[in-house]
Amino acid sequence: MQFDIHEPVFGDDGEYLEKKAIRYREQLLALFEQSPEGQPFFQERGGPYWADLTVDLGIGYLGVTPSGMSAQHLREILFSLFPRKVSAEPEEAAEVIEELHAFWTFLQREFGLQNAAACLKVLDGKAVRKLERELGDPSNFGMAKSFVALGQELGFEMDTEEGIQEWVNAYNAAMRAAYDRPVPPPDSKDAGAQEAGQKPRPQGQTPSRRQKRQRKKKR
Repeated sequence: MQFDIHEPVFGDDGEYLEKKAIRYREQLLALFEQSPEGQPFFQERGGPYWADLTVDLGIGYLGVTPSGMSAQHLREILFSLFPRKVSAEPEEAAEVIEELHAFWTFLQREFGLQNAAACLKVLDGKAVRKLERELGDPSNFGMAKSFVALGQELGFEMDTEEGIQEWVNAYNAAMRAAYDRPVPPPDSKDAGAQEAGQKPRPQGQTPSRRQKRQRKKKR
């Protein structure tokens, strides 16, 4: 597979090139999955979930791909965007850091990225503890994530379309009972929610949740 780690996903005028960006992510993550660094995550967890999210958030919110991602960019993704945007439990922090350390080790070896060494320094034991704190602090949650977190707390399956729809219906029913009128669930453009009245999109199961669900099915 021919892949250019430096390929731009924005035009000269700053326009987001969606098809290019999607292809970039897919090809890069496929290479990581096939690499010695990425194989354990594919075999044990079904794929490099956290690496894909990091690339996606870097492009979507900071306008950078891994080739242009600085240590400060990575800190912002981990300690600001992850807590606000990503539905993850504090106990998943070690898993996040472990996978991202493998991802940046792969980028350093495979592409010789000069920024990889600085990014790897971010991904240490202190990063695990800090990410645990940030993921567990509700004041960091965006509006859409807060809505999802509340649904999870009440027992709804918020990593599926069906579970989200059930929670939206229950929420609206409660609001109608309280105010005698339908009220849409909280939404925020900054938090990546849909237009008012539409349900948020599921982010998919994190590796830990996927394993828990599989264990439940076996019982």
